[in-house]
Amino acid sequence: MKFLAAFLLSFLLNAPARACAGCRVVSEDLEATTVMAGFAFSWGVIAMLVFLFALCSGLGWFVMKTIKAVDARHGSAG
Repeated sequence: MKFLAAFLLSFLLNAPARACAGCRVVSEDLEATTVMAGFAFSWGVIAMLVFLFALCSGLGWFVMKTIKAVDARHGSAG
């Protein structure tokens, strides 16, 4: 139990080192750093959305191709 308490205490005391650039850095260039962090976050979200769209599109294409192949094998019209 003491080990867990010591671990949690060291984790909480080290929290400012894991903060984002806008919270951790105190300088004159704080605004530029925060803006760049915002751009990076926005591009990260856009990249994840593009990946999700590509994944869903590929899965849809595969399902459509498989259904057409099964229909052609069984001679279904439609």
